[in-house]
Amino acid sequence: VKEHKFRQDLVYRINTVEIHLPPLRERRDDIPLLADHFAAMYAKKYRKPGIQCSGALITFFKQYHWPGNIRELQHAIERGVIMSDGKTLKPEDFTFLQMQQEAEESRLPTLNLDDVERRAVEKAMNKHEGNISKAARELGLTRASLYRRLEKYGL
Repeated sequence: VKEHKFRQDLVYRINTVEIHLPPLRERRDDIPLLADHFAAMYAKKYRKPGIQCSGALITFFKQYHWPGNIRELQHAIERGVIMSDGKTLKPEDFTFLQMQQEAEESRLPTLNLDDVERRAVEKAMNKHEGNISKAARELGLTRASLYRRLEKYGL
């Protein structure tokens, strides 16, 4: 509007309702529904009826951080449907996501021990879907120590 590229009266007409939609990584429970929807959609589009997502794939999807949000999930499933030979999509069909995530995780922004510890705690919590006992065991900590670190980093 300030650059005179958009009319101010139109802003008021289209700005009736503002919807805040959190990123997919904050709505992991939506992943199975979205994955099944996209799998069915692309199975129909590419004439591969009956393609479904395996339980292991859904688990992998829930652990992935989805920097590209729902659109990344949609395109990943489309690629998986195109490349898959079977009726069930498995994590092995999505090695490109695994390699991308490993590459991103290997690049630490700093070597500051607090930053490294915070990332390790976040990764363990995501991997075990918030299960304190399993995450603490993986990190080699007691539950109490993990709780202290969660509080320390505001997680």
